[in-house]
Amino acid sequence: MHRSILFLVIGIFAGGIISHWAGRMIPSAAAAPKRPEAKSTGTLKYPLHSTLYRFTLNKSNMDVYQQWVRWHHEAYQPMIATLEREKMYFESVFRDTANEPGVIYWLAIDGEGGANSTSSTSEIDKKHVEYMKQILVKGSRVTLKTEFTLIPSFIDECIDRHQQTEK
Repeated sequence: MHRSILFLVIGIFAGGIISHWAGRMIPSAAAAPKRPEAKSTGTLKYPLHSTLYRFTLNKSNMDVYQQWVRWHHEAYQPMIATLEREKMYFESVFRDTANEPGVIYWLAIDGEGGANSTSSTSEIDKKHVEYMKQILVKGSRVTLKTEFTLIPSFIDECIDRHQQTEK
């Protein structure tokens, strides 16, 4: 029961974030010229994957975990700048503070072929990897099975346009 509620909350949160992001990326109907509804080419350069991971936190480093969370808030723009290289379109971390406070869930929506942060020469990625080594229990990663992903056409079209303009 508790996990069902967690997944419902994750879905609602993810939908809200994606809607907010899309609302900022796509001009409003009032500002946009009238045109026929666009259709995705259906040929995304990097097909999308939606993945939810589960990690166990290292209980002896919970203070480091809190530092990591604060760091993400403080370094938001530099973090966003790393997403392009990773072909990451959305990433969010959740913590079940009521039932499993030692567990985080990591939701990622990304395209194929993105670079991994462990192979990056970026200082922000190196710091991220060091945090991960300290806060996660090695070998605790579980990839939850994706049953389906619903992506509204306006987001699909926006990603398609973005991929078509990549160098």
